[in-house]
Amino acid sequence: MTPRLIIDLRCLQDEQYAERGIGNHARNLVAQAHEPFIGIIDPAMPKLPDPIATRAARLSPHGYIPDLPPGAMFVNPSPMSPDQVFIARLLADPAITKAAVVYDFIPYDEPTRYLTNPLGRLDYFTAMAWLKRYDVFFPISRATDARLRGLYGEVTSRVTGVALPAWMEGVVPQPPSHILMIGGDDPRKNPEILLRAHAASDRLRPLKLIITGYYDVAAQARLRTISTAEFPGRIGNDVMRGLYARAYCVVVPSRAEGFSMPVIEAMAAATPAIVADIPPHQALVPDAAQRFAPDDATALQTILEAIIADPARRAAIIAAQSAGSRPFTGEAVATKIWGALRPAAPAIQRGAKPRIAMLSPMPPARSGVADYHAALAAALAPLSELSVFAATAIGPLPHLSPAYDRVVSAIGNSHLHADIYDLALRWGSAVICHDARLIGLVAGRGLDHAAELASRELGRAVAPETVALWAENENGREASFLGDLAACAKPLIFHAPQPVALVAARFGVAAHRLPFAMYRPFRGPVRAADRARARTTLGIAPEQKIIASFGFSGRNKGVLAALHGFARLRRTQRHAKLVFVGAPNDSLALFKNLSLNLGISEAVDFGAGFLAEADYRNYLLAADAALQLRESGEGNISGALQDCIAAGLPAVANDDLAENIAAPSYVTRVADRLDPAKIATALDTALQANRDFESERAAYCEAHSMDTYAKLLLETLGL
Repeated sequence: MTPRLIIDLRCLQDEQYAERGIGNHARNLVAQAHEPFIGIIDPAMPKLPDPIATRAARLSPHGYIPDLPPGAMFVNPSPMSPDQVFIARLLADPAITKAAVVYDFIPYDEPTRYLTNPLGRLDYFTAMAWLKRYDVFFPISRATDARLRGLYGEVTSRVTGVALPAWMEGVVPQPPSHILMIGGDDPRKNPEILLRAHAASDRLRPLKLIITGYYDVAAQARLRTISTAEFPGRIGNDVMRGLYARAYCVVVPSRAEGFSMPVIEAMAAATPAIVADIPPHQALVPDAAQRFAPDDATALQTILEAIIADPARRAAIIAAQSAGSRPFTGEAVATKIWGALRPAAPAIQRGAKPRIAMLSPMPPARSGVADYHAALAAALAPLSELSVFAATAIGPLPHLSPAYDRVVSAIGNSHLHADIYDLALRWGSAVICHDARLIGLVAGRGLDHAAELASRELGRAVAPETVALWAENENGREASFLGDLAACAKPLIFHAPQPVALVAARFGVAAHRLPFAMYRPFRGPVRAADRARARTTLGIAPEQKIIASFGFSGRNKGVLAALHGFARLRRTQRHAKLVFVGAPNDSLALFKNLSLNLGISEAVDFGAGFLAEADYRNYLLAADAALQLRESGEGNISGALQDCIAAGLPAVANDDLAENIAAPSYVTRVADRLDPAKIATALDTALQANRDFESERAAYCEAHSMDTYAKLLLETLGL
């Protein structure tokens, strides 16, 4: 069957675009394309690199593709490069959904500099005219999105950012030896301002200044009249990594950019990014103290001298920028595009909604899975004919009835899911598994049965007593207890990548991952007045610092380490109080005894039980920081942590929890091997955080919306 996705690959044939910038962005999209595709190439251009060519199901030497199936999509990673007429047939076809990546409109805004050649000007304005034919736009920054809308009106768009190149991952910082600028012979790169700052400073002049990118001999001579600098030209990735690793800082003085790759590359390399004060840089470097006006050499000189003279200042900037590159992984950036371009489901194409039966706990059941699937049901309802089976309605009927196109079982690691689990094993269904292990569920059926499952999974005898020890303390657990579920689920769906890899390795099953969605959103912005009102409602004194830990509390939630860490924090934060917002388990006596021995019992509230929704939300708003930990191996998901993110609440979480939900910068990470001293330090950081996270909070909530999840689920189900 002919693929329904088409990608214009010509920008990767063009040596001008093939490497950094457009080429990097296009290669990432191609590498992570979500389905087979046809690649458009131009035989008159240089040969397409083999790694790109082999990703395509087939290559077409023109835009005439008459056998496209319904729901065809065309993606252009470089719609402003020359000769857009080459793909006119595709752009003029109303049956094709057309999407364009948009980088900037700098040539249009500065025509006397960039559009002086008549042929080049004609190509550019022709491309601008063809841009009106696209249905969906993917601008690389908010600044580009604003300019796009200024030129084309209210278009359908989604800001993506640009992926950090793979070769920039894992750079190890070295003792600094130079100041670095990633340049190129384009006046907007503005190297003169850096050279003037360098020349004017007795402290900076002895330092080596390196400006990469192509500059001809005349340009180098002109720039060296301002200050001494090295111009190594265009260099390879390994050399570039070394320059980043040894840089005191990276200066990006550009007067105009669409995005700015050197900024996130610097952040990934743990070296300060000092940037010109332009809109794309403001989005990446929010601290104005690390920005300078593009013509203010004195301001730049002052910033650089402070970094050179004060290692602590440099370290503080590195720490502040450390999370800046995280939203720009290849997967995160590509997902924004491919996630928005999921084809219409076949049932929708034939004019009918798919018929779905969903088996899950539902409120008032006290379960995060119940809350999650209540939100999922609301998102699926407009897209499907949905029937929900919960509580006493759970039984084999939906599995056996031809009235449903798909049956979806929600399964978590507790007894609440036992009946749904048994039905899935007996009759089969799609399964959304909310945990990376099911020891709690299967051990509840008897240790002998659980030991049999573990023995089959690990290929050696596992005693029931060993399973009992694992259930008591999961730090030593070796089995996932997912084998039976992997054998029956069609398909098996997780929220984290680790169980997907595990079931492939241990059981030979290709599971799917759908990133965890927001199921307790806060509608509209979260404001200081909302927080103040919640504190008043809960009777929290103004001077009180509330650290909240949300959800059921048990040993696998890192409570013991949390108490030790909080005791350390109390040495300096005497007004801090630790509140467990949720129901404790049978380890409560142990927790209370430890808090008494640590001398913090008066500052710890273990909670009385399950809270009403209004009270739970008030704590999310009223708390000064949150603490969410887990000690049960890799692949964990925390709905409570995502609740904190939704509320814009600074939080501390271990790496596994934070990574699996792509936590934003206001979640401070600690190692999975919990260290009380580091927990205390992280909590102190969270308590002192500036609460101005609204734009980042809103962006996270949009990217992780349940509506998006529902659409991805239908596609995963083949509907």
